[in-house]
Amino acid sequence: MKLSNSLLLGPIVGGLSYKSANIWARAKSPATMYVWLGTSADLRDARRVGEAPLVSADGCAGVVTLEKLKAATKYFYAVSLRRVRPSPNEFHSFSTFPKPRSKKSFSFAFGSCYLPPDEHGGQTMDELYKRIKTDDLRFGVFLGDQIYADNIKQNGLGRVAVTVDEYRAVYEYAWSRPVMQKLLPDLPLFMTLDDHEVDDDWRWQDAERRWAHIPPLNQFRRWLAGLPPEQRNISPERVRAALKAYHEHQTMHAPEMMFPPEMNALGEFQFPKHDAGSLAYSFYVGGAAFFVMDTRTMRVKGEKKTLLGEGQWIALQEWLKKVKDDYPVKFIISSGTLLYPFWLDISHDRWEGFRDERERLLKFLATNEIEGVHILTGDIHSAHAVSAELNCPSGRRIPIFEFCATPFEQGGSWITNTYYPMRSPWLGKQKKIFYQRGQNFGVVHVDFESPTPVVSFTLHCNDGGWKTLPPVKA
Repeated sequence: MKLSNSLLLGPIVGGLSYKSANIWARAKSPATMYVWLGTSADLRDARRVGEAPLVSADGCAGVVTLEKLKAATKYFYAVSLRRVRPSPNEFHSFSTFPKPRSKKSFSFAFGSCYLPPDEHGGQTMDELYKRIKTDDLRFGVFLGDQIYADNIKQNGLGRVAVTVDEYRAVYEYAWSRPVMQKLLPDLPLFMTLDDHEVDDDWRWQDAERRWAHIPPLNQFRRWLAGLPPEQRNISPERVRAALKAYHEHQTMHAPEMMFPPEMNALGEFQFPKHDAGSLAYSFYVGGAAFFVMDTRTMRVKGEKKTLLGEGQWIALQEWLKKVKDDYPVKFIISSGTLLYPFWLDISHDRWEGFRDERERLLKFLATNEIEGVHILTGDIHSAHAVSAELNCPSGRRIPIFEFCATPFEQGGSWITNTYYPMRSPWLGKQKKIFYQRGQNFGVVHVDFESPTPVVSFTLHCNDGGWKTLPPVKA
């Protein structure tokens, strides 16, 4: 539901914590955004608590940060482009997280790859919206491909996005579908990017990030379709435009980056040689810790391959040491699968294509005996659950799990049903628990009621009608 004739997208609750939240929205034209907040269901205490300018330089997107909130408290909020108090039906709600390290059970949803199949926006988000109350979902994690800027038929443009205005237009089209207008205000979200926010399977060719690249087959197909050079190839300027739009719609409402990349006064990414920054960040929900990776902006497939970049590696390793003992449940969020190699992965666009870095992570987890690790992933247009054990030098064997849910609104990919156990001295007893194609999303429940926390993964999938698979307990 649009809150005013001038409100284009949102609102979205992002960067949620036990004491703060970021309220994001985008308008059709420059305006001032006002946020109203209260704790009473009848809204009698709702008052205006913040405002922010929505300016053309940011695509008329902006965020109001709410601070000094109470932990584990339900709030009712609304966004307005006028100082007049919004009507009751324009209010939505969110609940702050419990204090860090507290043992409170919770559930959340995750998935990836949203490509609207029709003007309504598809079926998956309708089903996910129903589950907010049914499964008591506290938030959602969107693991990448929140838009498909390169999909000519379904991106609302009819061409490959090239300029920042075109990338903004793809967000506008995808997120303004009725199903998304209904979902976005009522499910707090944490997001990260994958490839289609820029272009299919894009990466850098050199460590200095002077030359970007997309697969030759993609270039050839676009040449056959008669597309102009700027839509067939990818330049640093196009990457910069895409990431500018990404920042406006996704990182703007995210938690603070752990090692942020350099940007100029206009919010444009600079890519200097010395910049080791990334879009990675972390957040905490009671006794659970989350690390959200950026597997794209530092990705290089040239003479010297890298997936995360050294700055993000340092941040990840320091985070793992920090949370090792204080947080019994840990989630590592990766847009691409880490523990699920498959034979027909021709492009090697996932961690299988960066084996040295995959071994580096597994070795670090095993040698430091990091317990309670669960990897959440998407991208491959099928869902799965995989279990394994970390082979520690001390002789200990520590369980590790990967849960995958994708795609939101697209068909499945049969080539991903060719899983094989990887060869690694740091990993043993690898097992594919299940595999599922078709539209889906995952729900994770973290149970702190017992002395040892229990993490359960449930898949909701459309297989001749929506059904729920039996939960997998980690």
